[in-house]
Amino acid sequence: MRRRCGSAALFAVGILAGVTACGNGNAAVFHPAGALSPAPVQAPLPAPAGQRLGSFRFPRDVSIDFTTPPPASAVQRAVIAGYQDYALSLWAAVLTHGSNTAFLQYAGGNAAGFVRRETARYTSPGVTVKGTISYTGTRVAGVYFGTGADVLSCVDASAFHQVNAQTGATMGPALPTRLTRYLENVAEERGSNGTWSVTRLAIYPATSTKGATCR
Repeated sequence: MRRRCGSAALFAVGILAGVTACGNGNAAVFHPAGALSPAPVQAPLPAPAGQRLGSFRFPRDVSIDFTTPPPASAVQRAVIAGYQDYALSLWAAVLTHGSNTAFLQYAGGNAAGFVRRETARYTSPGVTVKGTISYTGTRVAGVYFGTGADVLSCVDASAFHQVNAQTGATMGPALPTRLTRYLENVAEERGSNGTWSVTRLAIYPATSTKGATCR
């Protein structure tokens, strides 16, 4: 999850090198005297610090991106936070080959079943995931009586891969091929402590009619 902001500075390294004359004649070219200083060479930025879910830190080569701006409503922000925690807990379970069970706090019903099925594909310590998975266009479709909510989000796993844990060699997509891109629709409920968790999950591949908005 990238919840960080960057900053950039623009440095002037030269002056205007030419002007074009109007009319039917040839363009007049201005040749400045001297030489321009070479542009400064910038060292690559260090890799971002790993994301966290509670005490679990994600590896630097794994990024779970949530790119949609948060909603203005405090209630809807809490709903979105519950959805994001669910997604993070899913991949924490996968990356730890099932030993991280934080997803039990954030997922119930068939959503918890989905986490278990995906984790089962990574029970071998020789297999893991690497890359970026993006959750975009995330929105709260409705909040019901302050205790239930419906969330829609497009998931792009095209840059998320199953890899050999020792060599880093790509073995295939992190999710089943049909789920490289898909629309995720979750139902959430508000617990007595005020936090939201996912209780139902529906997935529509981008190739389907319902998932077409996520192509």
